[in-house]
Amino acid sequence: MKIFSGLNDVRLTQEICKVLTNELKKFSSFGINEEEEITTGKLQVDKFSDGEILPLFKESVRDEDVFFVNTTNSSDSIMETLLVIDAAKRAGCKSFTLIAPFQGYSRQDKTDHLRSSIGSKMMADILETVGMSRIITIDLHASSIQGFYNVPVIHLNGNKVFIDYIKSLKLENLCIVAPDQGAVKRASDFCKAFPESSFAMINKKRIKPNEIHSMELVGDVMGKNVIIVDDMADTLGTMKKAAELVMSMGARSVRAVATHGILSGKAFENLETSMFEELIVSDSIPQTIHPKLRVASCAKLIGKTIWALTQKVSIHELNAI
Repeated sequence: MKIFSGLNDVRLTQEICKVLTNELKKFSSFGINEEEEITTGKLQVDKFSDGEILPLFKESVRDEDVFFVNTTNSSDSIMETLLVIDAAKRAGCKSFTLIAPFQGYSRQDKTDHLRSSIGSKMMADILETVGMSRIITIDLHASSIQGFYNVPVIHLNGNKVFIDYIKSLKLENLCIVAPDQGAVKRASDFCKAFPESSFAMINKKRIKPNEIHSMELVGDVMGKNVIIVDDMADTLGTMKKAAELVMSMGARSVRAVATHGILSGKAFENLETSMFEELIVSDSIPQTIHPKLRVASCAKLIGKTIWALTQKVSIHELNAI
C-alpha cells in the first residue's frame, strides 16, 4: 500500500498517514510493526506555463495498491486526478483507489431541464475508463450516484466527523433542522447521536440554482438551540435565510453543519452577516480562516477506512462508518 496526495490535499493526506501510523497501531491483532511509519508517497505534479499538468511518480508503484487523496472540486483537480490514475496504471500499479473526500459534480445527478448533462455520471465514466479501481468519498449529494459506478464505491457518512464537536458544546434543548427535503435523511441520522434532540425541517421553493423563492418551517424551534445539517455549504445564501427563519420563530441560537464547505461567491460575506453562531465544516475541501468557521478533520474517518480495506476487515468493525 502506498498513499499519495494531490496538490489540494497535502495536509489532509499527512493527517491520514498519522492516523494509520499512530492510532491504528492499537489494533495489535492486525500484526502491525511498532517501528513502521506510513508516510505520504513521492509524487511530483508539475505545471506548464499554460496550466497543463504533468504528474510524475518519484518512487516505484509497480504491483502496489495505490491510494490517491484529491478533492475533485475544480477543473484542475479533476484533470490532475485523471492524469495521476493514468500514470499509476502505466507504471504497473496493482490497483488504484481514489480518495475524493468531496466528489465534484455530485449535484448533477439527474436532468432537471431538457438537453442538460448528468455531470456525476460523466465523472464516473471517465474515472473508470482511465483506470480507477475503487473510490472512497464522503456524503455524495445523492446516494443514488453510487449506481453510476461499475467499481466499488465506499460511501462514508460525514456525520461522524462532527458529532464529538457538537457534544463538546453541551447544548441543551437541541433541535436538528433539515434545510430542505433532500437533507431530511441526513439530519434524521444526525439526530440518532442526540436522543434528546427534536427535529424540524424547512420546506423551500427554488427558482434557480443558489436562489430560492420562499421558505417555511415545519416543526417547533421555540427556545431551542438549532443545528442545521446539510451535505454542502456553497454561497450560504439559502443557509443565511434559514438561520433568519428559525431565529424569527423563537430559536435560542443557530449553528450549521455542512460536510463540504464549498464557500464560493459571497459565502464569507453571507457568513459574516448571518445569525449563525458558527458554521462547522470538514476539511474535505481546504479552508481559510474565519471567526465563524470551524473545521473538523475527516482524516480519522478516512484513515480507518483505508486500514480496514488493506487488512480485509469490516469497515463497520473499525467504526469508520
